Amino acid sequence: MDKSALAMYAILACLSGAAASNETTSETTDVCLTPGTDYIGLDFMAFDQTMDAGWREVANREGCAVAAADLIEEYRTTKSDLSEGMLSTMRWHEGQMRAEAGQNEHAIILFKTTYKDAEKDSFGWNYYVDATIAFLAQDREALNEAREQLAALPRPSGMSMTDPDGNPVKIDWPPNLKVVDNFLSCFGKDYAAAYGECK
Repeated sequence: MDKSALAMYAILACLSGAAASNETTSETTDVCLTPGTDYIGLDFMAFDQTMDAGWREVANREGCAVAAADLIEEYRTTKSDLSEGMLSTMRWHEGQMRAEAGQNEHAIILFKTTYKDAEKDSFGWNYYVDATIAFLAQDREALNEAREQLAALPRPSGMSMTDPDGNPVKIDWPPNLKVVDNFLSCFGKDYAAAYGECK
């Protein structure tokens, strides 16, 4: 599976209008980061794509969404060897963490930077971005429209997805439709609730 496909399965999205209670402090950041860990020294795969390392390790700690977002921002603005695809993936993940912390406007700005060129968007990523932004903005009409466009997306002929080891991977089609359906069924709730199917 290539990096653009991996990006579509980014997890840990959340948002809420109650941002104030989640704002981080230097003390909170100290609690969130593992002492002695050189997060910025990690390579991209370790920092961004490994579930128990990098920003995800931080995000897995309760109340550390802002610390995780700040860490992603520091990483992507510090490292000079990141491709545009890597940067786009990281802006998406930072946006998810901003949203979890209730920083909705900041999250939307980041999400808008992840759109793909239309001719390269065979997986409906742009519709997913539209739906996510519409959910955050509480625009049900735009969310419905994005959902319809995503649901109508034809599966590319001969599409065969594999993991990094070359093993076949079965994915639901179209990608992210279940998340968008959660946005609709959980409309009015926060992003974290929508990702958890309002549980």
